[in-house]
Amino acid sequence: MTPETWFWVGAVGMALGTLLPVRDAVRNPRRWRFDAVLAGVTGVAAVAYVLMALGVGALPMDGFTVQLARYADWLVTTPLLVLYLAMLSRPPRRTYVGLVVADVVVIAAGVGAALSPAPEKWAFYAVGCVAYAALVWGLMRTLPAALGDDADPRVDATFTTLRNLTVVLWTLYPVVWLLAPTGLGVLQPEMEAIVVVYLDFISKVGFVAFAVLGADAVDRVLGAADRAAATPADDD
Repeated sequence: MTPETWFWVGAVGMALGTLLPVRDAVRNPRRWRFDAVLAGVTGVAAVAYVLMALGVGALPMDGFTVQLARYADWLVTTPLLVLYLAMLSRPPRRTYVGLVVADVVVIAAGVGAALSPAPEKWAFYAVGCVAYAALVWGLMRTLPAALGDDADPRVDATFTTLRNLTVVLWTLYPVVWLLAPTGLGVLQPEMEAIVVVYLDFISKVGFVAFAVLGADAVDRVLGAADRAAATPADDD
């Protein structure tokens, strides 16, 4: 099948994935902020895949095509995934901002590398790898520290599952980029499309599905926030 066919597959998969948080928000309105973030992840991805299937944002290069809609998708959805993890762990705002900055540098470096000839390509790639290392450090060390050793076991388990899923799958993207026509050219465009659609589906729809299944952790986060807000009034 052509890459465009796989893009349509991705669009349908992302659209179906969006139904999960929408249904949860209808059934549990108290969770709507969390569900809105999840719906934003798959909803934006579905739109991006439709645009790619229609050829919008496709920039022909020497021997391959750069899908600008894909990078725009990642520029929006990856910070949303980080935001959901931050909503569970509740770090200081500057921590989330720092993670988003690192994330944006990763995506921007990827665009720069895709649009540049060698050796500039590999310089951009190296910058992206360094920024990604900083992002992983924040996800693996900084956010768990904010969660704390005395975190609710259910919140901790849900956070850890989603964080590990994210780190493992995100680490595969630079490898695919390196092997794809954008890098060394080992993968053909059709195979690249298959692999990226699969990774996108698991990293986004899989994340959303696990988050919805573990939504009782959200109730505990909200309950803790309510108790913290009520404490000053109780002390008066």
